[in-house]
Amino acid sequence: MAEKGAHLTGTTFTRPSIFEIIAQESFASTVAPAFKQIFSFIISFDIERYGHLLRWADEGYLIFDAILQGYYFNKYSASFSETFYSLKRISVVNSKVKLKLSNEQKNLSIILLVLFPYMRNKLFQLSQRYKREEVDGYVPNLKWEKLYRTFVIKGSTIIFMAYEFMVLRNYILYISGKSVYTSPLLKLLSVTLTYANPQPIVSVSDLLRKIRHNSFGINDGIDIIQRLVTTSLEFGAFFLQFLSWWNQEHYSVNLMSLPIPPPPKIPETAKQYKGTCPICHKALRVHTVLSISGYAFCYQCILPVIRKDGKCPVTNYPAKEDDLIRLYLE
Repeated sequence: MAEKGAHLTGTTFTRPSIFEIIAQESFASTVAPAFKQIFSFIISFDIERYGHLLRWADEGYLIFDAILQGYYFNKYSASFSETFYSLKRISVVNSKVKLKLSNEQKNLSIILLVLFPYMRNKLFQLSQRYKREEVDGYVPNLKWEKLYRTFVIKGSTIIFMAYEFMVLRNYILYISGKSVYTSPLLKLLSVTLTYANPQPIVSVSDLLRKIRHNSFGINDGIDIIQRLVTTSLEFGAFFLQFLSWWNQEHYSVNLMSLPIPPPPKIPETAKQYKGTCPICHKALRVHTVLSISGYAFCYQCILPVIRKDGKCPVTNYPAKEDDLIRLYLE
């Protein structure tokens, strides 16, 4: 399209549509789940030895995301998802649009892209954990701990609502043409988005010509490898986004129309724990099921084990606090 190839002049630049902005943000959100699924799959080959690494999945993705975003910013001045939609970041100084980002803006962009989702996810996980413990009747002994928990639960809710309101307000201003910034974080950096210039692609015939004339160098080989890796990442993320959409579209399938599978056989190990907790070997109190293995425990028994060992004490399957399901029985 002709308008996408327009050069930036003064305060004039080609603004991406709001649909492209939201699409690239949605596309970016598929990378973290994909990484964690692949990470869990690799760990599953030797759960007993490497199962404890699953608790560091968020930190592993943090490192991976920093490397990924750093590569794309150095090469394209854009994030992974922005590059996929042919967008790039440009600087806005004193209400004037400039072409290139400064090194400081690039570094701050990478830091915000990587750390902001990580800190938001950790705060959400912490608030959810405190909410579950509050429902289960846990009362802190220390006053400061009680105030801290209340601050985390209430504060996280207020912070999340305030940020979503800011995002919505920013969208409205961008659509109405009253703001050039596509998000509050970009406004904080004095950075906005525009269409990137088309990247030159070496055709197969050009490669064959270089090989025939012995002009194919190491840089050409490195460039091909980089393109293969980045294209694979982009295609994989797009495929996962498509699967997510497909599952949402077919989520409302009537389960009663599906064949009922036969009940699983109860192993002998499970029979000996019938009605008792596998940890304390007493009658169950505050029935809690560990979803990854199906065994029921006392909540007070299983919680510290999961926090310390990160696995089911019976099957040794890796587990997290999110895998605990409280049963409310009379």
